[in-house]
Amino acid sequence: MQIPSSRLSKGAKLAEQKQLFTFFVQDMLFGLGVEHVLMLDQNVDKIQPLPVEEQGFCGVIKFQGVVVPVLDFAHRLNVPSGLDNKKTLINDLKTRLQSHQRWVDTLADCLRNSESFNLDLESAECASTLWLRQFESRDETLRELVRAISVPHHALHEAGVMATRQAQGQDPNNLAGLFRQQASQQLQKIRNLTHRACEQVQSDMRQVLLFVTNDGKTPRYALLIDEINDVISYDASNFQSSARGALAQFRKIGDVLAGVYTHEEQADCLFFDVNKLVDNEALQAVQL
Repeated sequence: MQIPSSRLSKGAKLAEQKQLFTFFVQDMLFGLGVEHVLMLDQNVDKIQPLPVEEQGFCGVIKFQGVVVPVLDFAHRLNVPSGLDNKKTLINDLKTRLQSHQRWVDTLADCLRNSESFNLDLESAECASTLWLRQFESRDETLRELVRAISVPHHALHEAGVMATRQAQGQDPNNLAGLFRQQASQQLQKIRNLTHRACEQVQSDMRQVLLFVTNDGKTPRYALLIDEINDVISYDASNFQSSARGALAQFRKIGDVLAGVYTHEEQADCLFFDVNKLVDNEALQAVQL
């Protein structure tokens, strides 16, 4: 029986698709074949530490009676994880709020004592202005909250500029009190937005265990990841191997990555080698 060419063509196209389970590390999209994904688990608190010094090694966890080594994927690659970045962002937001509280206190004291003010006065001079303007996040709500801080932040600096211009001929105590009153209103807006932004970050601070398998039944190891994306289909013809072409010029790329899947409408995916990720004696010894 002859199979119609249209059906052959359709089958060939399906065969050319590669399904990848993807997740983010910072702005980098990583993926592995869905056939290597055994399951996802949120019981990260059950990871048992072991006295093994190995980059990214977290300990072990039991899976249906089998002891499985756990790797923090980002730390294995020697880069900050999404959880690390979120903690840094929360600290950064709180630090900027505290620095502007000190800014208000210092300027109020200078106005009261008729002293010169040596900190950045205008909004354009403040480092937070550029930081707020350039802030990016895949979380649209977080991005809007952080960028919204720029409005009261600008108004806060404007209040400081106006107060210093009115210093001549004004009673220092009254001027300082008026400035502090105006500044407090803007600081409260910044404080509220900062609190909401931090809550938004914290709501997404979840880690999961991705159990990797070779045979679809037995876990080989588990990866600790925190920014799951989706299962994406890539055209096999858009795969660029790290063993050939331009990527092959840098050996360290091939130490972890099998290559890169490119896509015109979606993010390119860094396809990692599930074997190379644990290709060392220390981790092999942990796999009981």
